[in-house]
Amino acid sequence: METGESSMRTFLQVSGLVMVLAIFGAVTALAQNDAAEAIEAANQLFQEYVAAGNVDALAMLYTEDGVSMQPNTNPFVGHEAIREAHAAMLATGVGALRLTTDELQVFGDTAHEVGRYVTETADGGHIDHGKYVAIWKRIDGEWKLHRDIFNSNMAAQ
Repeated sequence: METGESSMRTFLQVSGLVMVLAIFGAVTALAQNDAAEAIEAANQLFQEYVAAGNVDALAMLYTEDGVSMQPNTNPFVGHEAIREAHAAMLATGVGALRLTTDELQVFGDTAHEVGRYVTETADGGHIDHGKYVAIWKRIDGEWKLHRDIFNSNMAAQ
């Protein structure tokens, strides 16, 4: 049987542990929210750069050794290759892109995103729709695309 002093010590230890876990949970949730907001903002920029045809700015949303894995081709590695890949995509008539994030999980300076996309012509004509997975890295406080892959939900033509 515990004495009053022993019970109080146990109570304080458990209370302290609960407080530490609550603080850790709050800090983790805050970091997740901050990352989600930053990645959402980067996705918004991605969409704006597609609409503007700004492939130089698109490429800079990636890490220096970023990789874009597009359907039916080898991966594009680095800013210059990614710029060229996006220029080729825009040359097909893509004038608008809509991204929808379905899942985002953050693990320190790395995050993964799963979502859906729709590409359209500048005047709103449907081109394609599908899904994507992106790996993000926080570099010097800024979230950058590190790896991305996407594929269509439409039947091959």
